[in-house]
Amino acid sequence: MFNYLIRVKLPDRPGALGAVASRIGSVGGDVVSIDILQRGGGSVVDELGVGLASDALIDLLRDEILEVDGVSIESVRAVEGAMPDRDTELLDMAAELFKEAAPLGLFGHLTARVRRCLAATFAAVVDEGGSEIVICDGEPPHDLGLDGRSGPVTGRDDAGAAGPMAGRTDLAVAPMNRAGKILIVGRPDPVLRKRERQWISTMAGLADYGCRGTG
Repeated sequence: MFNYLIRVKLPDRPGALGAVASRIGSVGGDVVSIDILQRGGGSVVDELGVGLASDALIDLLRDEILEVDGVSIESVRAVEGAMPDRDTELLDMAAELFKEAAPLGLFGHLTARVRRCLAATFAAVVDEGGSEIVICDGEPPHDLGLDGRSGPVTGRDDAGAAGPMAGRTDLAVAPMNRAGKILIVGRPDPVLRKRERQWISTMAGLADYGCRGTG
């Protein structure tokens, strides 16, 4: 079985998702997960976990999905191994709170889990001023100023971020106020949608809670 994450934008009307699922089934595809990432303005962005018997079917599958009126494909990503399960990742992160006493170890679990689950380019914990990396999984772009050359990252994602963060759809930022740190996640394609940003904030909140009383 070959696993794919297929992100589609479709009209927010009854039957639209069913029509897409029917097209997937017509080529022998199996829809194993559905994640509603964003809704508004008469449309919805869904990410479908799809299993195919052969990777040679993916082009045919694209064509079938695009036959549904009003539907566009935002991205198609192959998945190695099992499909990502964000609810399970939240539970596993909560469990780490009881096992990992050192903040650095907890931040290491956080960045690795977030990057893997979102197939992100990088996930980094930085200091509250946003100019120094505490720990990072992956390679952040130089234009964030984390190397001290472009000024510090400031503000909060979806709350008026300034400087190199402003208006960027490829980045999400979540504060960890107890720890005095910030989680930054980057993925240029596909863009980080609302529900993914909420999930990132929840993961950061769990890690931040784990830092209580550790100074």
